[in-house]
Amino acid sequence: MGVTREGYRIAVPGAVEVLERCGVDRPVARLAELAARTPGGLTVVVDSANGVLDAPLGAAGIPVLRADPPFPADGGAAAELLAALGRSRSDALTALPSAGWTMSGREEEIAAADRASAPVERQLAAKGAVLTGGADAGPLVALTFDDGPHPEFTPQVLDVLRRHDAPAAFFCIGLNVLAHPEVVRRIADAGQTLGNHTWSHAYLPDLGPIGLARQLGHTGEAIAEACGDDRPVRWLRPPYGGRSPELLRAVDASGLVTVLWDVDAKDWSRPGPDVIAERVLSQVRPGSVILMHDAGDDRSQTVAALPAVITGLRDRGYRLVSLDELLAAVHPAAA
Repeated sequence: MGVTREGYRIAVPGAVEVLERCGVDRPVARLAELAARTPGGLTVVVDSANGVLDAPLGAAGIPVLRADPPFPADGGAAAELLAALGRSRSDALTALPSAGWTMSGREEEIAAADRASAPVERQLAAKGAVLTGGADAGPLVALTFDDGPHPEFTPQVLDVLRRHDAPAAFFCIGLNVLAHPEVVRRIADAGQTLGNHTWSHAYLPDLGPIGLARQLGHTGEAIAEACGDDRPVRWLRPPYGGRSPELLRAVDASGLVTVLWDVDAKDWSRPGPDVIAERVLSQVRPGSVILMHDAGDDRSQTVAALPAVITGLRDRGYRLVSLDELLAAVHPAAA
């Protein structure tokens, strides 16, 4: 299973199917159909540049194998290559747990790369090229939402924000922008901030320069096309917060500001609206960047928790601001 500039590409023995400008539900449904018709079922092979399929495939009961470097994973390994690896080198691939995530088994590696990035991260933060959250910005906080747009939950989040007159940033996955451009236009029309969350929720440190350019460039182009606006997107949220010194420097050279976070609602675990709100309000501090999600799974609990998050922050004396305003407060010269 691979991704392209047009959508998803499914390769099975003797056939290749291209599913263009669609949500992830369509390729997952097609794979489930193929699995039901295949004696013994089938196993899907992805790479670490494809983080949009793990959860829905697991929910559909379809086994998933991940191809890690040194296998090609430069932002768009061909479906045919991944299928061939599954047939000939399955012993060298990593089986993902059904309730796991794309990077299962690489947690220590990711943490080590994050630690190694700290000196460069501080250097770039000092000039406003990285926004980490929790910097000395007074009682200002920024709400951010990852993994959209989603045709159901993103509009619901926007409705809550409108009712509470609250700004937020939406870090969009390019494939979802391609499938739901009308939702991206609604985000822009509401005056909210749009950000880049890569084309296919890729673990960016695995990618070379070409793969990185493709992941960021395709997404920026899709957002511009959806909005009818050629102004470049300024902000990048790396999936999983994945970073390396080389990646941070490359993103800075591209002109994007890397936005991390210091408050994680962990709403993806769906613990209930009250728990989501409590997690945010117990972690927040001046200058916080709050991470929530408007897509990737059922986000009804996030929508239900959002009013309590907004009112709770304001009751504690915080003012919700855009990323631009938060960055200006932390680094006036970078605004």
